[in-house]
Amino acid sequence: MEDLRILNIDIEESNVFFRNWRKSYPLINRGEGVYLYDTEEKRYLDAIGGMFVVTIGYGVTEVAEAIGAQAQKLCFLNNIRFTNEPQELLARNLVEKAPTGMDRVFFVTSGSGANEVAFQIARIYHRERGKSSKYRFIAQWHNYYGYSIAAISMSGDFTTRRTLGVEPYALKFPHIQAPHCYQCPFGLTYPSCQLTCANELALTIEREGADSIAAFIATPIIGGTGGAIVPPPGYYEKIREICNFYDILFIVDEVITGLGRLGKNFGIEHWDAIPDIITLGKTLGSGYASIGAVMLQKHIWDTFVNSEIPGTPLGFTYSGHPTSCAGALAVQNYLAKHNLVERAEVMGNYLKGELKKLAEREPLIGDVRGRGLFLGIEFVQDRETRKPFPRSTKLQEKIVKGALDQGVIVAGRIGTAKGIDGDHISICPPLIITESECDEIVAALEASIKQVKKSLDLVTA
Repeated sequence: MEDLRILNIDIEESNVFFRNWRKSYPLINRGEGVYLYDTEEKRYLDAIGGMFVVTIGYGVTEVAEAIGAQAQKLCFLNNIRFTNEPQELLARNLVEKAPTGMDRVFFVTSGSGANEVAFQIARIYHRERGKSSKYRFIAQWHNYYGYSIAAISMSGDFTTRRTLGVEPYALKFPHIQAPHCYQCPFGLTYPSCQLTCANELALTIEREGADSIAAFIATPIIGGTGGAIVPPPGYYEKIREICNFYDILFIVDEVITGLGRLGKNFGIEHWDAIPDIITLGKTLGSGYASIGAVMLQKHIWDTFVNSEIPGTPLGFTYSGHPTSCAGALAVQNYLAKHNLVERAEVMGNYLKGELKKLAEREPLIGDVRGRGLFLGIEFVQDRETRKPFPRSTKLQEKIVKGALDQGVIVAGRIGTAKGIDGDHISICPPLIITESECDEIVAALEASIKQVKKSLDLVTA
């Protein structure tokens, strides 16, 4: 095949169905550490970890070797009839560091697939307990759970749903307000609010009917669609209490936040609330393997085993894929060997501190938030009123592009204020990042913000 020694791929000349057909695509040749390099060796600091994926950095030889060795030994196995050693070892690894009571792991191929299977497991669980009317989910606005129909139905990211045009097919699931203290949808202040955002779950269950609700799903910190929104203390403890009272499963999506990203093995460990189901994806394979997982409390497994059904048709052809499991296991071993979970907290505190210093210099920054190495910045017109920029300004798009021009990749989204207004960016670099590389991120953002302010006449040129 011809070697593509060009800088950008023109979509008119490509045979790839691209996600955005109004732009050209830089052709990335390789990755090393926290950096990506294009075919002309231009360097980009990947401050978003690909897409909230890469934790151990690019180019880790021992992970590539583990994948290669497994592919030579056993590349595929029929998961209906057999199991394999990498699957067994990876499941054990995850259970050993999971919250108390997690007992079983079901492997899939992505985070979307994990949330789809969690949805199906919750349905079967209640049916086998004689509560077949419990089939609906409650989720949070601003959150995102994947591209399958069930996952999109659970998602509260209305811009994605609207763009995809899936509303005619989406399941009619209710949503509650996100625990977004900076732009509180109730106009309240913590702690005098008494966790109104969490108590809305109970009100919604009462309104919809507890006999129809199977589960509540949430992420420990609301991801790229929310710009690392951190719930206040006590939020998930209250959620757990409500789920227990109404006999509803509590599902935690750790696709982004799990396995070190927030400075703990699982992000939910920042709260004293143990879920019934955990879903994993991006950080499980750190981009080296396409893999996801669903982790279950023992009481769910026991319900399945003690039911009259002999088994379940759940799964995909590539569930428990030996090569993917070998790659993910090597990633998890690398995290432990290099203490990257602990490092995420240390470096996250440093980067967050530097971003807060930037906020002191740049009044467009209203909020700096997040935990570990999953951070977000929300931009406002007025800090006192927290008034957002109108969507027509396209502020975050301009700041993201300006940072890219400086050689730093960040991600931006909208809608964290009112309607589609509310610009924010997310920063989610590999856990191996150094202080000097954090400084590089901050410097690029500062340069981008200054340039955008000039272009919008927000400062005197």
